Amino acid sequence: MKELFSGISLEKQDDYSVCHVVELSDEIKDLIRKNFSSICHGAAVVEDVDPEDYGDIYSYYSTIESFLDRYNKKSEATQKGIVGELLAHIILTEVLGDFDVVSAFFNQEEKSIKKGFDLILAKPSAGSVWITEVKSGTLHKDKNVDQTTAEFLGLAKNDLKKRLNEQEKMYWYNAVSSVRNAVAEDKDFKKALVRILKDSGKATTTGQATSKDHCVILVSNIFESLKNKITNKPAKKCLADLKKAGTFSDTIVVNIQKSTFSKVVDFLQSELTAKGN
Repeated sequence: MKELFSGISLEKQDDYSVCHVVELSDEIKDLIRKNFSSICHGAAVVEDVDPEDYGDIYSYYSTIESFLDRYNKKSEATQKGIVGELLAHIILTEVLGDFDVVSAFFNQEEKSIKKGFDLILAKPSAGSVWITEVKSGTLHKDKNVDQTTAEFLGLAKNDLKKRLNEQEKMYWYNAVSSVRNAVAEDKDFKKALVRILKDSGKATTTGQATSKDHCVILVSNIFESLKNKITNKPAKKCLADLKKAGTFSDTIVVNIQKSTFSKVVDFLQSELTAKGN
């Protein structure tokens, strides 16, 4: 294990990463402050926002309010999923290095987290798009951390396998819309991503959509004391099984462990409280 940055230790290989969030360090908090609005709305939407304009609906503080409004209305199980996906948005690009998150966290049409794919990542050096699924929660009954992580990976795999083999256009409509909101700087890059997603969606019109055509990232996020840490065994077994089955074109596994899910939300709430003072 090496320290990714303050608060996070990491074991990284080409096709998997095991990440332990030891504490919500000042460095992680600064990362949240810097990127939270872009994560939720998309960089293209917030690129002209003045961070000091508290009245702007896309500002950091307004975005926290919108997040908490969504979050507080959900069941605890859904809340864990929301925090797990948010953590993935925050740290995946830091963990993977040569990938960019190119999708927004919020569903723009309703007060929820978006429907379809959890995240879309791009690897600019390879010109590839990676569909990402995140499964999060606490320790399962009569299971240890590795066994629970393996079950989360199995759920992520099965969900993506199902969706990517469905002849469903709406997933791809939402993916294209999300990328258009999320990618700000490079117009050619955005066009290339949209073209890849449109081509993927086109397969649904001819009944030829298949998971075997897609690169995927499977993310597990377990909220459990770091006295019992996940190992690399679930990731390695998952990858071996997928390679044998040929389910996807290529796969990366990222396993994340954090002691509790509430501290991230507590931090966001404290930011609003501090602003009020």
